[in-house]
Amino acid sequence: MAHIAKYKTASCGHMLAHYRRDKGSLGRENIDPNRTKDNYTLGLDECDGKVRALKGIEPNWATVEGRIERVNEAAKAAGKRATRKDAVVMADVVVTLPENVHKADEGKFFGYTYWFLIRKLGKENMMGGFVHKDEVRKDGSPVRDHMHVPFTPIKDGRFNYKQMCPRSFYQGLHKELGDYLEKRMGYRPEIELGEETRAQRVYTDKSVDIDKVRGAVDRAVVQPAEDEAVRIVAAAKEEAAALLSEAETRKAELVTQIADKEGDLAELDSQLEDVKLDIEDEQDRLECLRQRANGVARDVGELRPIAAEVRGWEAAGKAERGAILDRVAAQCDGLAGRIRTAVAGIKLKVEELRSRISRPLEYLMRREQPRRQSFDDMLRDAQRAADAWNRDHAAPQRTYRGRAR
Repeated sequence: MAHIAKYKTASCGHMLAHYRRDKGSLGRENIDPNRTKDNYTLGLDECDGKVRALKGIEPNWATVEGRIERVNEAAKAAGKRATRKDAVVMADVVVTLPENVHKADEGKFFGYTYWFLIRKLGKENMMGGFVHKDEVRKDGSPVRDHMHVPFTPIKDGRFNYKQMCPRSFYQGLHKELGDYLEKRMGYRPEIELGEETRAQRVYTDKSVDIDKVRGAVDRAVVQPAEDEAVRIVAAAKEEAAALLSEAETRKAELVTQIADKEGDLAELDSQLEDVKLDIEDEQDRLECLRQRANGVARDVGELRPIAAEVRGWEAAGKAERGAILDRVAAQCDGLAGRIRTAVAGIKLKVEELRSRISRPLEYLMRREQPRRQSFDDMLRDAQRAADAWNRDHAAPQRTYRGRAR
């Protein structure tokens, strides 16, 4: 049945106009002007120190401003900072008339309540008790009478709402006021709501207030949240579009790079095939060389016995030379088959063999016999022997060789 609201400098004007029932506030509030004459203001009579309805109490900004100036002057004299611009400079205790208060006790209820608040908040902070009996709901039904008790939260010479009205102040206010009124009035006004009454007020009497709260929540919370959600969604869409565009650009770059890489790979494959063909050609050439080397080695092996016979040619006598020629002819007999099949290429092979073995053979011949027959002569003799074999299909006869000698 009682609650407290706090106000900073910018918010005081509206409430002060509401207390005074200015014409501007009458148009904005649910107020019945025909009933405004029933309102009254409570104050502390300085003559006898009692609370009663007084005339001439005019709630205005000058009252609050004068108290701010006094606090600032005292702070300046003490070397302290002035009142902050965002400080709470006025608070308002609103007390609603309980339903169980007797009609004849309405004045007592508000008077005792104002006195209780003077003791709690300090008479120097009070700005009057404004009892309103002219407020109505939208359907025209009257709102229960209530009293606004504005005060300046000055404690220890400073504006300090938190110290003057801590959480414990809220928690104990209803019980303390109920106990105080019970002693003065002989029964306990329903300052504290019971569970049944609380539920009923939530679902009936406060339906209009609930609508106001819902509207305020929609304006202060829901609508900004929806606007912020729209902004976030738009920003997310814009960012997603930018990311998608960047991804498409990157995709095109990758496709181009892949195409270039594929071209490079095709070129590399072609080069690799060429290298493989070159390797195969080199392998074939090496195989030919190997076979040719094997043939040379075989020819050298077959010619070595002939060369051995040639070494003894010049040192031998005439009779021995005939025998040497016979042995050379016999040894050449084994070469006859190859000579017949390769007669077309024999000169090339002879030249090749000569170029490969002439130097080492000549070197050996010069080392062992200075006047030895040259290898060319030996080859010419071998050629003549081969030609003779080809003509006769047989090696020369010893008797013929004897007559020649």
